[in-house]
Amino acid sequence: MGVAISGLAAASILNEADIFEIETAGVSKKITKTLFRQNLFIDPAEVAPVSGDVLAHNGTDFVFIAGPSPPSRWTVINQIAYTEAAPATSSTITFAGGAPSGGFNRKGGDYFSVGLPVRVEIGAGVFYYGICTAVTDTLLTMSGAILPISPIISLTFGKLEMVKHVEMSVPAVTYNTLGPTIPLVKGCLHRWRGAPGRLVAYSCSHMNTSGTTVVNLKMNGGTNASTAGVIPAAGTATTHGAFVDSALGDLIQANLAIADNQTITAVVTTAGDTADFLVICMAFVLT
Repeated sequence: MGVAISGLAAASILNEADIFEIETAGVSKKITKTLFRQNLFIDPAEVAPVSGDVLAHNGTDFVFIAGPSPPSRWTVINQIAYTEAAPATSSTITFAGGAPSGGFNRKGGDYFSVGLPVRVEIGAGVFYYGICTAVTDTLLTMSGAILPISPIISLTFGKLEMVKHVEMSVPAVTYNTLGPTIPLVKGCLHRWRGAPGRLVAYSCSHMNTSGTTVVNLKMNGGTNASTAGVIPAAGTATTHGAFVDSALGDLIQANLAIADNQTITAVVTTAGDTADFLVICMAFVLT
């Protein structure tokens, strides 16, 4: 004899093994809570959606599929456009030039203009950052890390807003006199805030008649970023000398990274070098 539903004890929770009655083509059948959920809803035991996923129906079940990927900040250049065998020098890359081929432009100027950030992959997952300083149909010139003369895996360009400029002014009339490993005095530090970056160039100017002082930079207390450093042009007691830029193909790849809350330190390489009111202008590419 059957029992009326009203005569059953009330359940306060549903267990995975609990059984429900369903009817299929006039035939009564039983189904568990687990199977019921898997057929009508998303089973959280089988799929965990992440931010950006989209709920869709595949003809049988509702499923989560990956949503569209956010656009990359870097635009890849097809390898038909440039010489991938190796950079031409430690700061230049050769382009094919001429008319488009296979639907791809082949001139350097089709992709780059002065000031745009550059990213070169040489060695799987090893990226060298710089900014375009000159470009022709057949040659890209960039400041930044020294490029090894090895095969180029990928070449990309970024957006102008990915370049960050930082200025450091030293309101002092002398450089450090204690030795080359001691930072400059009075204002030689800058605290980096924001996204990680890579130093790609720096320039120096001062108000001293000396034309021999060598200025270098250290990221987060590391070692010198530049191979040769920068020697500011001689000025006068009342005027700054001309800005002098770090040389192309001079910055050391391993010493250029900076991250949030880390410090940039200006140093001199020779004890006793002097200058007045040093100004250092730095350019970084946000990675």
